Amino acid sequence: MGQTPWNAKFEAVLRHGLPGLGKDKGLAVDVPMEAYGLDSLALIGIVSALESAYGVSLAGQVTVPVRSLTAGQLWGILSAALQPAWDAGRHPSATGGTARGQAPWIMA
Repeated sequence: MGQTPWNAKFEAVLRHGLPGLGKDKGLAVDVPMEAYGLDSLALIGIVSALESAYGVSLAGQVTVPVRSLTAGQLWGILSAALQPAWDAGRHPSATGGTARGQAPWIMA
């Protein structure tokens, strides 16, 4: 198996959720996962497992049709969800304190 862009946790979730992907079969970055048995129910299980494993929400993020979704695309979606929000550093909870002059509902 060649170099993949994802980590072992991601691959373990996919291997568990894709019925046609055995331990000895390589998972290609650009092959539609339908070739490994992905259907809409399997995708729901995989997305749920990824959300639990990585502590993120993928709600509304998987917009590629199940028929053409690849592992590489799903890894890209997950990677984007793992990136901090552009303004996360400005939120008071990100620094553990509150800033002077902020709205009271933020300082609660």
